[in-house]
Amino acid sequence: MKNAWSIICEKSVIDAQSNLLSLFNCVEEVKIKIDKTKIVKNSKLIAPINLQLISLWMINNYVKENLFTIKIELVDPEGAILSEFSNTLKSQPGNKRLRSINNIQGMPVTKSGRYYFRISRQRGDKFDMVSELALDVNLILN
Repeated sequence: MKNAWSIICEKSVIDAQSNLLSLFNCVEEVKIKIDKTKIVKNSKLIAPINLQLISLWMINNYVKENLFTIKIELVDPEGAILSEFSNTLKSQPGNKRLRSINNIQGMPVTKSGRYYFRISRQRGDKFDMVSELALDVNLILN
């Protein structure tokens, strides 16, 4: 399996008849208004945003069923991992590619800056990073 591409957007739709994927509001930067009275120093906030992280995977040996595990980490501007989750993907025999759609409901943030979503694939006992997506976060204090 090879990661062909990954993208962050607000919404996606898959057409039932053609299996075409439409992406809406692809995201490179978000502005989040925060009530400064609710900020606790040295603490992460959960930003009230909903995003989707979508990846297309190319399958090398598509004659058989394929099972593989991916890990997605959210890294803040200081390099701290704020959240991490794993997902096991499965392709049926004959499928040459596979889409993974991960919903992100609420995003932990620590400060304004560039955040990264790191996508890794498990190989044996370790994970190898296959893609890194940047998301600029601008916190606006009220």
